[in-house]
Amino acid sequence: MIGDFISSAKGRHAAVEFSDESHLIDDLEFDSLDLVSFLAEIEDAWGFAISDEDFSVDRFATVGSVRSYIRERVVPQEDQGPASQR
Repeated sequence: MIGDFISSAKGRHAAVEFSDESHLIDDLEFDSLDLVSFLAEIEDAWGFAISDEDFSVDRFATVGSVRSYIRERVVPQEDQGPASQR
């Protein structure tokens, strides 16, 4: 799923090769608009908003750091049960 978002943010229809160590700006050549678009797609897909405090280039520097952030945000919510039951 992350690969689809990377391709979409970069406006590519072909798969983009990356690893968790791939740097979004240096390796995948994201500019600020690509990064905002990528993170907006993640917010929509996983149903959470990235707070202003969390939003930084350092926090979202690599594919792995994005995956970690998603896990931090999604797993605690799943432990509480479905959103409709909270």
